Amino acid sequence: MKRLMTIGTPYNFAEPSNRRTQMLTDFIKNRKKLPSNLTMYSIARSEKYVEDGLVPLSSTLAGKYIYQGEVCHYTQITVTGKLAQYSALPQNQEVLSLIRRYVLNPHPERARPNN
Repeated sequence: MKRLMTIGTPYNFAEPSNRRTQMLTDFIKNRKKLPSNLTMYSIARSEKYVEDGLVPLSSTLAGKYIYQGEVCHYTQITVTGKLAQYSALPQNQEVLSLIRRYVLNPHPERARPNN
């Protein structure tokens, strides 16, 4: 696998960021098994929008403890707007555009956001 995109992934379930679940602890413990050439995109919603009770923003942001510094490229992308709650992210046009641009893009050198 060369590219991975997660969308609203609950790396720490509904726990606050200062209390790691066993799942997050296991992910962090096994992070050395990730491909070092992986380009990883993690999509989260803006915290300014109403929670839909599914995934706290801090749970998605906890992915940085797994990927950051371990894979070739790690990018956190925040989505805002009308369909920014987690349950709507798969239908969000911005998310669909990000999938087309960064995952389905046949040119890996153009598959990273400009920083």
